Amino acid sequence: MAAIPLPSVGAAATMAALAPAAPVNAVTTPVEGLVSLWARSGFLVRRLHQISVAIFMEEMAELDLTPVQFGAMSIIAMNPGIEQSAVGSELGIDRANNADVLTRLEKSGLIARQTAAHDRRTNCVFLTEPGRVMVLEANTRLARIQKRFLGPLTAAERKAFLSLMDKLIAENNSLGRTVLRLTDR
Repeated sequence: MAAIPLPSVGAAATMAALAPAAPVNAVTTPVEGLVSLWARSGFLVRRLHQISVAIFMEEMAELDLTPVQFGAMSIIAMNPGIEQSAVGSELGIDRANNADVLTRLEKSGLIARQTAAHDRRTNCVFLTEPGRVMVLEANTRLARIQKRFLGPLTAAERKAFLSLMDKLIAENNSLGRTVLRLTDR
């Protein structure tokens, strides 16, 4: 099949020529006065999150560990015997997601649960030895993740950026789908 020659015009004109005719009720002129995506804090936060997760997944690929799993393991590592519901509160995830994350970690042999002595309805969570090894290795990789993600910023900018994010989270915490326990930050 022979190529159809296109007129030699600008890219916008070329795209317009190739575009199908607009439906009868379609708006065909740009809407004026909208706030640019690049001036919307929500868009910027979402985009930063996408970039952060992409870097995390690349660095942790060999460990097959998600950011939420690493967060849960870090909390457990710093608080051996923590109640499983408290892990979710620290992470800011709901009960169903918390139970799923802990079940996956338990099936992988990285954590163990034990009924609490003070309340048989409560489970306490501990790292296993493979879990301890995993969280230490992941923590080493975290330094590379942080360096890659925050690398474009100067040391002063990094400190200011993290401080401002912390402030926004603290001041708006009650608005989230789950409320974080903001102790020992």
